[in-house]
Amino acid sequence: MKRMLEPAKTVLLNLLVLASFCLTAMLWTNQPKFQFIQPAQYTESKPVQEKQLEQLVTPESVVFHYGEERHTKAVSTDAPYSMIVREMPKWIFLDFTPFMISNEKWGEIAREKMGLEVRFRSTIPLSIIGRLVTFRDEYDNRMKGIDRLWLYYEKDEDIVYALFLSTEEGRMMRSRTSISPKDLRDSYLAAGSPMPEQIMKIVRPDRNYSALEGAAPFWSIYYLPKNQGRMQQFRYSYVPVSNERLMEAYFIDQSLVRQIMERDKTVIFTDGSRSIQLRSDQKAITFTDPAYQVRAQELSDQEKVQGAVTFINKHLGWLDDFHFEKIKKSYNDKDLITFRQYLGAYPFVSLNGSTLIDTIQITSEAGQVSTMSRSLVDLDRYISNKEWTVMSGPELYQMIRDKKLADTERITNAYLAYQTDVVDDYVDLMPIWVVELANQPTMYIPANTNQGGGKVNGLE
Repeated sequence: MKRMLEPAKTVLLNLLVLASFCLTAMLWTNQPKFQFIQPAQYTESKPVQEKQLEQLVTPESVVFHYGEERHTKAVSTDAPYSMIVREMPKWIFLDFTPFMISNEKWGEIAREKMGLEVRFRSTIPLSIIGRLVTFRDEYDNRMKGIDRLWLYYEKDEDIVYALFLSTEEGRMMRSRTSISPKDLRDSYLAAGSPMPEQIMKIVRPDRNYSALEGAAPFWSIYYLPKNQGRMQQFRYSYVPVSNERLMEAYFIDQSLVRQIMERDKTVIFTDGSRSIQLRSDQKAITFTDPAYQVRAQELSDQEKVQGAVTFINKHLGWLDDFHFEKIKKSYNDKDLITFRQYLGAYPFVSLNGSTLIDTIQITSEAGQVSTMSRSLVDLDRYISNKEWTVMSGPELYQMIRDKKLADTERITNAYLAYQTDVVDDYVDLMPIWVVELANQPTMYIPANTNQGGGKVNGLE
């Protein structure tokens, strides 16, 4: 038995060695068929229109002061406004100082001195203003921003001074300018002379500054047209933004995106990180990106707004004509940045929970966009228009008094705008007066002179 066992072991060992050689040869001569994994297909966003920050920060109006309580106003559709905006990069400001003036001096500058007032809809950070004009010296960094730049001629010194005014902060500073009295008088004021005459309205502060000798009040001022004007009521068709364009604009790898339907018919597109909430009844979206990257250095307001502009440029772009409106802090210390849509010189206002096509609103943290709300309505083709005769300032005030809508002494601002009304296949733009009141809801009043008993909207 032992004699047979040893030869068997030898034979088995030889077979194993032979099998090992055969397998080695097979592995050596036969390569596996590799399956190459295709890289993720990144889709480049296709913005409709890109804009630079300077294109989005524009004055709301330019007011020309001629003395003897004569004032005119130009808006963005007027040639004198365009001329002033073209001239602004040439303006040089130097020798900045904090400035305090009495009621008497205010009245002299506002009512009697030749001047020019560049007005913004809300507070613009000074670092952004510095991109529209030229600062030669350091300014008072305690002022965060301004809503008015007021040039005035001081005859005794033969100098054109500039006042930088912040209604929000109740502060001002003064500087010398490179503007010659001749340019102010013969160029700027001459151009503005044919513009519509305005009534200056002074917003009285809560404190009675006039009773305080040598006090330094801050005059908040707005203007109303002395005479009736003309505006068009428009109807436009629009093109809704498709889901495909949304996917291209907001998601890097579309193959990862899944769709979720909520009970209220809200549709959510998400790739597991970013998401878009689509409210079809309002034709608007809310984009959310929870990713948060801590920045080592504090960003300026200019850098924050620039970051928002860059984000919109790369994600669907500017569907229509928008302008920067404001930046402010939220309750949780995030930055809220708003851009408002315009048609010509007039801002859009959406009321009563209708489709919100008037603004793009961004929330950013350390300069990174975390949420954005915007409309999906892209105005397309003009359909029709109707000319309106618009109430003058005195007529507006008289109507408010006659209908006992508000105490006109409480009005802090009044301006013309377009109320938007989005229906199935078109958008109506109706001229309205927006009347802001101290500590009361804003009123929205149809602007035509024959509106009679038309409905007045009041919203917070």
